[in-house]
Amino acid sequence: MASKVTFALAAIVSLVICGATSCKEPPNKGLQFVGKGRPEIKQSAPKGLVIVTHGWIEKGRGDWAEDMAAAIAGRVDANDWICGYFDWSDGAETINPTDAARFARDVAGPQLARQILKTNRNWRHIHLLGHSCGCWVVSEAAKILAKETQADVHLTFFDAYVPARWDEESLADVNASAEAEFWAEQYYTRDLTLKWTQHNLRFAHNVDISAVNGVVKDHNFPWQWYFATVSGKYPRQAFLHKGRPICVVGGLEYGFARSREAGGADSWEKSLRLPTGNEAVELTGKR
Repeated sequence: MASKVTFALAAIVSLVICGATSCKEPPNKGLQFVGKGRPEIKQSAPKGLVIVTHGWIEKGRGDWAEDMAAAIAGRVDANDWICGYFDWSDGAETINPTDAARFARDVAGPQLARQILKTNRNWRHIHLLGHSCGCWVVSEAAKILAKETQADVHLTFFDAYVPARWDEESLADVNASAEAEFWAEQYYTRDLTLKWTQHNLRFAHNVDISAVNGVVKDHNFPWQWYFATVSGKYPRQAFLHKGRPICVVGGLEYGFARSREAGGADSWEKSLRLPTGNEAVELTGKR
């Protein structure tokens, strides 16, 4: 019980720090797209799709998920990549984070998969990014997409939240087809949410970024750090962090650089060779 209270208090503190507000936006929920690319423009061979989603008590529209999708769209060729975000705030706005995770897994994940399949079934590469409870959204969507398409699938988890008595091995347990590749990565920090989000996931490549999180550890820092690896600077919500992020370990760059949309086939092939279920690689405070 004490740990659950700690998780709730940490999330509330994070909301205050990030300036989050209650969701009173127009009903632009579900799958939304940013930038110039649109999946309704029928392509004979559509290439890549990148979708970002939020976590507990957060929203997509007008918040960081939309901002990150826009930042990624600004880094990629709109002819090759379509970027967007997924807003499941109707289910994320709960008192108990476990209820949000359950909604994410059982409702929002399948919904995201259906909406992606409705846009097109011939994607070559699908990259889904999720924070906290939102990791269950993208994980469950990936399981469906791997069965229904021949796309390569990439999952990025930010501080994945695993409720008590849930099996962490359910995250990223994706069976890709023989024609496709699958890889997942988990970035986490040792913040006030304690064991609930500090997991070395069996089916993901694990990276501990606590050492670059500063003195005040924040449950939101993993997505903020990743955002900085996309744009070259931290988002407005990360007011305690300035400048370019530290993202290199042993000569290998982490964050956005590990994605296919960032570095092409070469980056993706390097990512596929990284181990999963590993003891977390640790970013240090040294550049």
